[in-house]
Amino acid sequence: QRVLGTEHLETMSTIMNIASTLGGQSKHRESESLLRELLKVQTRVLGTEHPDTLLTSFNLCAALLEQHKFGEAESRCREVLAGRRRVLGAEHPQTMMTQQMLSYLIKAQ
Repeated sequence: QRVLGTEHLETMSTIMNIASTLGGQSKHRESESLLRELLKVQTRVLGTEHPDTLLTSFNLCAALLEQHKFGEAESRCREVLAGRRRVLGAEHPQTMMTQQMLSYLIKAQ
């Protein structure tokens, strides 16, 4: 961040990798915090429907799910699903994975 800046693609990719690692270590609160900050930057720089922004939002859904924040996770997941359907199409594996997560969230509540 110090060298390239927060809006550089490599910086955003690195933050995503750190957030994913934290999630893998069950540090979901820390992962959530990083993902929220990254999402703000990506939305500003890339737009809400860029595949990377949608991926970050999807990963935020997973972090929220792990913390049993089902309401917010479901709402965000619905947004990601709509965006992925528009950008990637209904048959794309990432779209289908989002649909699966949404189904799980609905059942979990």
